[in-house]
Amino acid sequence: MNAEAEAATDVDENLDSTIEGPANDEAATSEEQLAQNKSEFALKLVNAVKAMNSAEFSYHEMINSFVLADELKCLFLFLKALPYNPISRIYPETPFLIFKGVVKPDMFDLSEETVRDIENYMKGQNSEYYTDLRLHDLDQYYLDAYESAVRIYNDMAERTRNSYQASVKQAKSQVVEISAVFVCLVVIAITLFGISQ
Repeated sequence: MNAEAEAATDVDENLDSTIEGPANDEAATSEEQLAQNKSEFALKLVNAVKAMNSAEFSYHEMINSFVLADELKCLFLFLKALPYNPISRIYPETPFLIFKGVVKPDMFDLSEETVRDIENYMKGQNSEYYTDLRLHDLDQYYLDAYESAVRIYNDMAERTRNSYQASVKQAKSQVVEISAVFVCLVVIAITLFGISQ
């Protein structure tokens, strides 16, 4: 009798785990899909601003690529959170004499004037969306995407700035080396000219 009761309990537990298993899998898949969608939206924010900064399209086109009201609110707050011109020009971009220039990356050249123009344009389209808009007004989905996008953008800007500065450092060292060689050649030529007389 006990063996039959234990067998019946085992069958019930197996049946429960079979029923709960697919539901857990669906919940996990749903969460993974949600996380992936947040990441994709965060990257869309970052790539849209980078493309606008690179003059691939205007800010009107960038804004029109976002359709939903919550997306536009998130974009509005995202733009306000970004640093202005995080990479300063510290070296000539065009070649000079025998030296090459170093092109400053422009994908992060977001100016305060541009952000102001975008804000005014967005408020002109739908002012009630953006009046007294704060981060806590965003749904959790968009808040998470916003935080990811800010982090991604700032990390990319930092890596790009470091890369640009390394290129400038290399170009400057080339100038110093070639200048030193040129000075040495001039000194040797003057010395030889002085000795020959």
